[in-house]
Amino acid sequence: MRIALVSSASAAALLLAGAAQAQTTPQTDEAIPTVVVTDESTASTAYSFGSAVDSGTTIFSGESVQDRAPGSGDANQLLKLAPTVQFSADEGMADDESLQDLRPSRISISGSSYLDNLFVLDGVGVNSRLDSFNTNAQHYDEVAGAASAQSIWVDSSLVGEIKLIDSNVSAEYGGFLGGVVDIKTRAPAHTYGATAYYGFTQTDMASYRMTDAVRAELKGVYPDKPDYDKSRYGFTVDLPVNDRLRLIGGYNYSEATVTYYRGDTYGGGPFGQTSKSENFLLKGEYDLAADLTLDGQITWSPYESMNASGNGIDNQMYQHGGGLASNLRLRGKHGIADWSVQLTYADSDNDRDAPAINLSLPSSVASVDWCTSTNCTMGSFGDLEQSQQDYGLKTTWSQPLAGGKLTAGFDFTHTTAEKNRPQDNYAYSRSTVSSAIRCLYPEEAAALTCVPGSYVLTQYSIYKAYQTEADLQTYSLWGNYDFDWRGFDVRAGLRYDHETFLGNHDFSPRLSVAHDLPWFGMTATVGLNRYYSRGFLGYALRENAPDNYTYRRTASGGIYGDWTLYSHTSSARYSDSDLKTPYSDELTAAVSGALLGGEYRIKGILREGKDQFSLTETTETYVSETSGTRSRTVSTVDNDGSSSYRGLSVEWLRNFGRHTISLNSNFSHTETSAMEYYDELEDTAAELVYYKGEVVSMWKALADNQRPDYASPVVINADWGSTWLNGRIRTNVNARFKDEFKQVEDTGENITVDGSAYDVYGEVQYDASIDANLSLQAEIARSQFGTATLDLRVNNLFDTIRNNNATATTQPYQLGRNIWVTLKYKY
Repeated sequence: MRIALVSSASAAALLLAGAAQAQTTPQTDEAIPTVVVTDESTASTAYSFGSAVDSGTTIFSGESVQDRAPGSGDANQLLKLAPTVQFSADEGMADDESLQDLRPSRISISGSSYLDNLFVLDGVGVNSRLDSFNTNAQHYDEVAGAASAQSIWVDSSLVGEIKLIDSNVSAEYGGFLGGVVDIKTRAPAHTYGATAYYGFTQTDMASYRMTDAVRAELKGVYPDKPDYDKSRYGFTVDLPVNDRLRLIGGYNYSEATVTYYRGDTYGGGPFGQTSKSENFLLKGEYDLAADLTLDGQITWSPYESMNASGNGIDNQMYQHGGGLASNLRLRGKHGIADWSVQLTYADSDNDRDAPAINLSLPSSVASVDWCTSTNCTMGSFGDLEQSQQDYGLKTTWSQPLAGGKLTAGFDFTHTTAEKNRPQDNYAYSRSTVSSAIRCLYPEEAAALTCVPGSYVLTQYSIYKAYQTEADLQTYSLWGNYDFDWRGFDVRAGLRYDHETFLGNHDFSPRLSVAHDLPWFGMTATVGLNRYYSRGFLGYALRENAPDNYTYRRTASGGIYGDWTLYSHTSSARYSDSDLKTPYSDELTAAVSGALLGGEYRIKGILREGKDQFSLTETTETYVSETSGTRSRTVSTVDNDGSSSYRGLSVEWLRNFGRHTISLNSNFSHTETSAMEYYDELEDTAAELVYYKGEVVSMWKALADNQRPDYASPVVINADWGSTWLNGRIRTNVNARFKDEFKQVEDTGENITVDGSAYDVYGEVQYDASIDANLSLQAEIARSQFGTATLDLRVNNLFDTIRNNNATATTQPYQLGRNIWVTLKYKY
């Protein structure tokens, strides 16, 4: 906590000190704001390659982000331009929950789970170690709808650069199995400036599609199309206080409101649900001396999403996510060496506010006139609190050494995670209706659990208050040595990590060797690397959840009063002793050079993931307070999971002055035994299916499969950026093509063999899809007071169906062509 206070307070002190100095600094002509004219006539490049030894690095400039990010402001969408990044096949679905969701897109890098990437925001790790993948927002003991594997995020309008590393990762980075997304927010400018914008989209600005299979199933009777409104606005201000102090402040607000409908038995009426995402950014740089700079940054990104079941009333939930990230860094020189010391703090929130009592009431009584179902639901399952705090110290040192360059660092992080239910919550049910009902306790009438002369509820389940914590410390020491050896550029690195949660000592060798070949200006790179994952605290937080108790009552002397314990069950337990740290070994090779006036890169990545976390279910006995000896499930965390990735990507970039083109493709095969931390490795003897004319284990049938999601075997990307009329009009068109492929899975048919029924497994065809997008920015006014620009973003330009295998019929629509319109101002 001291690091958090020092980091945040020092950053604030830096800003206040600068403001105070501004008041005492005499005004000069140089301090008068002026309009700075920049050359915007050239088109931005989609991205640029890293150096030869950084063959897995791709850099998206701030200008590229502004030209290509979607109207929603999701910066992760820009990563679709990179061939090794995969997105979910469910993208583009127009169900109510997806339309309301404003969280960043989930991504897979180089065959990883979306949970196994490393996200860094201005030097602060923003990675959730909690359960961020639960999708049931009505769950009595889990939070959904606001959590994200990327625990804190910012709008694309605040992004200055995105560095994607999909392979050949430097020893500077650790705690991942997939790749690194290193995001830097905008740096303070040396000149005064301001930007502001407002954008929106809505139902009438979109078309809706559905697959032929769903259309045939519905037989011409289609549900209403989705109804939504989205808006987004924000501003930034660059304030160079003087020659030594520079500040930037920014704010962004995004909102999505979607119309839901009650179930038919609850009147079928509409009700709105809203999600909102905010970003507050305050950042400063202060030159203490010519070779000494102090910089600080505070980013607060709260997120809130409303959720309520249509089959009930008085059940409004508010799910919370996002959080705070801050850092304070001192960097300078010592002789020939460069050094830096950084304090970091991140606090991510994943709470839920909800009504504390859940009631199942009979519709046959006069007071329940809002529902026609036999039993009518009112209320919810109460508040939940879940959070994660990370306190960090990072140091780096870089200097020439023995003809090469040595870069080394030490990182320390203290992580605390907490989950609690602040008060007991109750769910009442099993109604008895009679005019003879009498109640022992008068206050029950107001609580609706016993109403004299009407009804009584005779059962309740209690969800007891609890609080559980888990923490860990991470110690990391790393070093890279770059040198030339007989014409070979070599980067030899080693990283050591120790996490107190698992207690392992992990060494990650990293080696990258590049050499200029004598043909056609080609450079070849070979890399051998090992990457270790980071600890997951979700198991530890679930382990201490309280048991489940159910109480019932009957009339005593014709009066309903006290309760007696009816059942006691224990929830699943999680065991995680003696676990190894999951790791991935990588062999990568790349060739790069000049071609047709541009540059190309061909890259192969081979990865084998070992000791992956998975669950194996067993049973154990325990003594119940009501039923004696019972059995319960024990989910044992083990290292039996594995993964494999084979990928070949080809990329080509070229600038034509006012035009830029990028083309790339990726051919890959991904296999994994567990996508999420709570996935189970089933007993192969228990899971039998019918496949290719015989009964076999399910895992044998699935053995040669691609992973079912985030793993399209063929991806082709194209991007064309242009400027027109001396930069007054900027356009960009980009498209991603995913080829068709076949997947072995449940065909939906069944067969009986020797008296036993089995699911029939076989090849299911997944059709090809294309997702194209257009952005157009046109200046509509320019003067000494700034520039006004009309910004048009068209998603799914060709109005295609992006998921041809969707089968949902209750919410069957997918987003076709949809438009964001934004007005921008820049001074």
